[in-house]
Amino acid sequence: MKHGVIFSALLVGSALLLSACDNGGKTEVDANATKILDGKASIVMPEGFVRMPQEMLEARYPAEQRPQEAWYVESEGGKVAIVFNLTDNAISEAQVPKLAEIMKQQMSDFSPSISEVTVNGRKMSRLEMTTPTEEGNIYNLMQISSRDGKFLLSAFNTAEELKEKYAPAGQAALSSLKY
Repeated sequence: MKHGVIFSALLVGSALLLSACDNGGKTEVDANATKILDGKASIVMPEGFVRMPQEMLEARYPAEQRPQEAWYVESEGGKVAIVFNLTDNAISEAQVPKLAEIMKQQMSDFSPSISEVTVNGRKMSRLEMTTPTEEGNIYNLMQISSRDGKFLLSAFNTAEELKEKYAPAGQAALSSLKY
């Protein structure tokens, strides 16, 4: 399944709208969680998720749309994934809701909803929507945050027919993000 178009639109659109800032945050990683982004963060990964091999990541996402890291359920043929991309685009925690609103407008064809969440003491925004692909509909839950003054996009997605089975675990995983 191609999730790259959505991912690219979010990154390109948001890159143009952010202003520089630096919050000087420190990395805090829970020893019991899975380290992600070269140890810069951690997440309690749902059971059954494994790190996506680089060759699969490259095949699924064109270079300009590729997340830095992806985890997936191998037994589901790649139809369930959690992806992470820590960009060089500056954003403060206070700017996150505005960016979420801009992304919502960019993705308006898919009727996204926005929610504000606090994850391990950090304010984040989530966009939730279902997007059509050639292979069928995809449920997307994108979490927007600021890590050390940089835009971090964490996202869970699954084929719509697997949503009931995996969405609660995907949401719980995003809710465990720590840095």
